This record gives sequence, structure tokens and C-alpha cells, in this order.
Amino acid sequence: MSGGDRNLAVAASRGDVEAFAKLVGDHSSLVYRVALRILGADDARDASQEVWIRVWRNIRNFRGESAFSTWLYRITVNTCLSIRQKESRRDERELGDDVPYLSEPSGGDADPEAAALNAERREEIQDALQHVRAEHRAALVLRHMEGLSYSEIAEVLDVPDGTAKGWVSRGRAALLVALAEKNGLHRKQEAGG
Repeated sequence: MSGGDRNLAVAASRGDVEAFAKLVGDHSSLVYRVALRILGADDARDASQEVWIRVWRNIRNFRGESAFSTWLYRITVNTCLSIRQKESRRDERELGDDVPYLSEPSGGDADPEAAALNAERREEIQDALQHVRAEHRAALVLRHMEGLSYSEIAEVLDVPDGTAKGWVSRGRAALLVALAEKNGLHRKQEAGG
């Protein structure tokens, strides 16, 4: 953990609102990005706000044994999983379409065809991720979209390393199956079948 984050977390835990605001500023893109990838565009903003409320309420419990970002990932993932569980109980699954899973082409003069293909691919991945179990999806997002190591994922999700690896693997397999099924259905429709 950077000394700056540690100092800010300690100050925030003592009620320093400016230190907390600095943490929010420094890490809000991480929180929103993870929420967007786990929940989709419709719920990501609300989830991000809920994460920061939980961080403020629990910052006194941050002991500094791990990086602040690891602690923040854990709160973010748990908040998102909690929201998804509430959604599934209500059986309301309204999902966003514009989720940036693949990197955007750099520069303003990007090839429009490549940009359109990337946007289409992001939509396919977002749709396919809806067929991945919540825990596996969280592990998959942390590994392949956030770049965390298996041990970091295990720490964030509070599971053994082997479980983290298994969840990433099962998430990847479920994602690939969903993508393959969608692709097969798309080909059938194009063939008039």
C-alpha cells in the first residue's frame, strides 16, 4: 500500500473528510469500473455511491494489513454481489448496453470500423457475462479485466487461492459457452434457420 493511501486512510478513520475525499478522488474510477463490469451500466453509479458510503462507515475497521485498494476491491465486489442478489430475488434484470470491457482504440483518429467492432464485442461480452454465476463473474472481472493476481483475488473475495483460481476458470468457461451459444444462434439466424 502506498504510504499516501495509508496516511489518508488513517486520517479518514479519524474523521478527516478531506483525506476521505482524496481517497474517493484517487480510487473512484476503480470502484466504478468494477461495478460497471459486474453489474452493468444501469446499476454501476448507484453501486459506486453505496461502496463509498460503506467505506466511510467502515474506514475505522481498515487495519492496513493489506493494501487500501485490496480492501476497497473487497467492499466493491461484496456490494455488487449484494446488489445482484437483491436483483435476482426481485427477478428484475435490466442490463446496460454500453459497458467498456475491451480497451478502446487509442487516439482520436481510430478506425471507425474497428471502433464499431470493439463496441459490438463489448456488447457480446456484457450479454454473455449475464450467464456467469455472480461469484465466478466477480473473480473473472478481477483477474482478466482488473489484472489482479490469484492471491489478490482470493484476498478480495475472502476465499482460498484454489477457490479463486477455480472461480476464474469456471467463469471463463461459462463466458466462453455463452459467447459460443450466442454466436451459434446468430449464425442460425443469418442462415435463415
